[in-house]
Amino acid sequence: MTNGRRRSAIAAALLGVSLLGAAPCAGAGMATTTPLAVAPQVDLEKMAGGWYIVANIPNWFEAPLVGLYDIYSRRPDGDIAENFYTHSGSFSSPLKHYEVHDWVEPGSNNAKWRVQIFWPFNFAFWVLYVDPEYRTVLFGYPDRSLGWIFSRKQTIDEATYQSLLARFGALGYDVSKFRRVVQLPSQIGQKGFGGDAGEK
Repeated sequence: MTNGRRRSAIAAALLGVSLLGAAPCAGAGMATTTPLAVAPQVDLEKMAGGWYIVANIPNWFEAPLVGLYDIYSRRPDGDIAENFYTHSGSFSSPLKHYEVHDWVEPGSNNAKWRVQIFWPFNFAFWVLYVDPEYRTVLFGYPDRSLGWIFSRKQTIDEATYQSLLARFGALGYDVSKFRRVVQLPSQIGQKGFGGDAGEK
């Protein structure tokens, strides 16, 4: 598959995710119409570098992926360059790389991002929380149907994971929907891990 077709495919997939995310949040009595709060201020220079996606609300696009990894940097035009790496199906499959164009919504103190895989499609990707040392970040979707935990490390301890879930809960998320993302072969099939490589 050519790079153009790959980008088109992932664009269509993520567009589908964003459209699915536009449906009302339901389940576990946690739905809320309160606007989703974002981080008060985000330092884009400190956001730069590599991030492992260590947990999310599983969705059909990310389900077959393992070892999800993002690298952020500044583009010459001041926007955000995102380089996304992942394996599909297993760690033995080829490493896939996607170049993504992100940018910040004006007036959001760098907390509300837009993500564009392929023009003209883009979707909301909001920074909900970042710890003071920029070691972990919570990203979310405005209607709370999607959420992600990013970490500088491949794994986070249980106490940290639960504290980050609690932050999602305080923002009106149904935390029972979150699952860890497989980042290591040893995590395949483990309890609490989602996606195709997670617990069966």
